[in-house]
Parts: sequence; structure tokens; C-alpha cells
Amino acid sequence: MTEQNKTPLTAQPGSVPPPEQKPAEKPLRRVGSLTLGACLIAAGVFFLLYFFVPGFDVQLTLKIAPAVALVLLGCEVLFFAARPGRWKYDFVSVLVCLVLMAGCFCMAMLPLLWDEVSGENQQTMNRLSTQAIDELYSACKQDAQDIAIQNISGWLYLSGPQVETLQQAAALPAGDTCLTLTVELFGPYDSAAAFARDCYTLTALAKQCTVPPEKLHFAWDARSPAESSLNTGSLLYTEDYSLDLSGAVQLDWTVQQMEQQTEIEYLLDAENIPDGEE
Repeated sequence: MTEQNKTPLTAQPGSVPPPEQKPAEKPLRRVGSLTLGACLIAAGVFFLLYFFVPGFDVQLTLKIAPAVALVLLGCEVLFFAARPGRWKYDFVSVLVCLVLMAGCFCMAMLPLLWDEVSGENQQTMNRLSTQAIDELYSACKQDAQDIAIQNISGWLYLSGPQVETLQQAAALPAGDTCLTLTVELFGPYDSAAAFARDCYTLTALAKQCTVPPEKLHFAWDARSPAESSLNTGSLLYTEDYSLDLSGAVQLDWTVQQMEQQTEIEYLLDAENIPDGEE
């Protein structure tokens, strides 16, 4: 066979050329898949630590985990946005990101929900609320004996770490505690100025307590049993006084300012109206 007859097989008449081999395309990565995988690993590690590590702080982990997941998701979006062609941002990617964000917000609400449904936390707030009320009442008996108090009620709300005493509650950052007190006075009071003077005295005592109140409500009902015996037929109307103080500024009001902000409710005393004047 001569050199001229040595033709390639592919060049023979009627032969089919082999298909061209294209380079394999690299798979596109969907945004959010990396964060989703990291969250799944973190959730597994969280459960392992909860079951096998004594004293593991579950509430602190639930507070930190949503923020870390959102930061990781944001970093992933920015990282792949700077590399066009290596990432895919389609409907599935958007759905994964939305699911991750919704899960993070739900996890952020778990500590608050736990505080609301936890019986131990409710018992602690009940006990500390009673101690705060007793502390104010003891101060009134010692330094304001001339002020007749009908009742003191209130509630100490805690949203921070678990505490056991009023001293620990007072050491919490601002916003983690909120003490609301209501003081009902016996009176009698013949003017709003006299009512405001007693409110000023009791406010000063409340501010000296271990946990100063955030809100104070004072009230005097002229129709109370102690006052009804003082009413005569010459009085046709009664006045009820109330004063609401909220925040550090209002708790520092002077007597004159409290008098100006005292609410007066005029009530018709039907029992004191003479016959034939109704």
C-alpha cells in the first residue's frame, strides 16, 4: 500500500465524524445553600451540647444564633454577588433566603416566649413584686406616718437574666426591669394641692427603694368608706383625684407640677341630694 492510499479512517467516504467533546460545565451554586448547611450543622451541635454539656446556656445560644445566621447569609450573598457566573440567584435561592430569615426571627422570639410561659420566671416576678411593695410600705410607715394609705399594688417585670433578689434586679441594665406601682390613699383631701403634697412625699420614698419605679399611679376615691362618713347633706358633689407619673422626668416633678397634672373627677353624690331636688 502506497503512502497515497493511507488516508485517515474519518476521511473515508460515508464515515460519520465523532461528536465534539465539550468541556464539563461547573455546577452553579444557589445562594443560601451554604448558610443553610451551616445552620443545620450548628443546630446539630446545639442539641449535642444541650444533652451532654452540664450547665449549657440555652437562652444565650438562642439569642445569639439568629444574629449569626443572618450575618452569615448576608456575607454569602455579597461573596457570590462579586463573582458573576459562579452563583445562581433564582426563585429557589430567594425562597431559601426567606426561609432562613423567617427561621432566624422565630428563634429570636423563642427566649421571649420562654420567659412568658416559664412558671419559674413568673414565680420570681411575683415574689420580687411583693418584696418591692412591702419595701415601699415599710418606708411609708417609718417616714410618712401622717399619710393614710389604703392599698399598694404593683408589678415588677423582668426581661433580662434570671435574678433572685431585688439587689440583683436593680443591677440589671436599663430596660430589663420595669416596676409599676399603684398607691391608693385614704385621704380625706379638700384640694388637689393637699393630694399632690402627699404624692410628692411618697414619690420621694419610692425613688429611694432598691428598685425605683418606672411608673407611679396615685388615686383617692372620695366615695371610700372613710370619707363617706364625713359627707353631709350640704355637699352635693365629690371630687376624685388621680396622678400618673411615668419616667425619670415626671418622677422628679415638684409639688406644683404634680398639682397641675392632678386629674380631678367631679361626681354627683346622689345620697347627699335633698329630697325634691333630683
